[in-house]
Amino acid sequence: MSIKKIIMIFITILLSPVVFAKDNVSVNNLITYPSVWMSGNLGLGKADNDSLQSLDGISPAFKLIAGYDVNRYLGLYSSYDFIGSIPKNNSMNVFSLGFKGNVPIFDMWSVFGKVGISYLNGNTDSYNVSGSLGLGAEYKITNAISTQIGYDYYQNIGLIKSSVGLNQIYWGMTYRFGQVSLPIIKSQKIEVVDEIISDFLVLTRKSYIISFPTGQSVLDNDDKYVLEELLKVMHEFPEIKAKIIGRADATGNGLINEKISKARSLSAHRYLISHGISSNRLAKEWLSDSSPIDLNSPKNSELERSVQIILH
Repeated sequence: MSIKKIIMIFITILLSPVVFAKDNVSVNNLITYPSVWMSGNLGLGKADNDSLQSLDGISPAFKLIAGYDVNRYLGLYSSYDFIGSIPKNNSMNVFSLGFKGNVPIFDMWSVFGKVGISYLNGNTDSYNVSGSLGLGAEYKITNAISTQIGYDYYQNIGLIKSSVGLNQIYWGMTYRFGQVSLPIIKSQKIEVVDEIISDFLVLTRKSYIISFPTGQSVLDNDDKYVLEELLKVMHEFPEIKAKIIGRADATGNGLINEKISKARSLSAHRYLISHGISSNRLAKEWLSDSSPIDLNSPKNSELERSVQIILH
């Protein structure tokens, strides 16, 4: 990788927060900046040219990183890497210093890029300085703790009379100092609309009807359910009054229908009074079968075997 490519990647990483960051991304706004952090990582290292007999293919690695974030997008970092047996029978120590750019992408996810200068001590006679690049993703567990996975590349490291590139992948945990170490709570703006009950609500349901079997005037559970809905309205609005009208269908004679329509009206009237409605707010009447709700109702109509309660 040439120096020109390194410079171009460096500029891209530094500018990426400005270009790609969105205002509607809500990545952990509770973190305070500037922020100091430290990270411990385990990984694997591999040289570009492992065909050399003096180089092993893949070796275990340990990475320790310390950083200082100026804001949520840009910071500085320094790191120490211990990589075992890339040169056979020798360990490698790499010290790095550089810039780190961070781009939030989801609520708790972000991606980062690193550009730096690295100093190699390979436990041999070889000491050299090279450029380094890194990419990775970070997931925030709390405001203080996060986990990350990353990839680093070290350019033109001099090993055993040969310059090779060094690749490293790693995973680890990060701790941010001075943050509230609590789980991140996702917040969402919810528009709350106050419930407004007005005369319009009352007018949309100003009539309640409960029906009865033939010859019956006792309230069943369905009737009481309707009356409970009516009670809620009348308790909420004490100025509302109700007119209770008992009816019968046309199957019986006049005397029977008069008697049963009266009994039905009184059943609803007594129920409302027993549940806290003043008798001054209630008017009752019974119409036998003389004034049907629907003029086209059949003779044995359930609609007419009813009590109609009209609010006013």
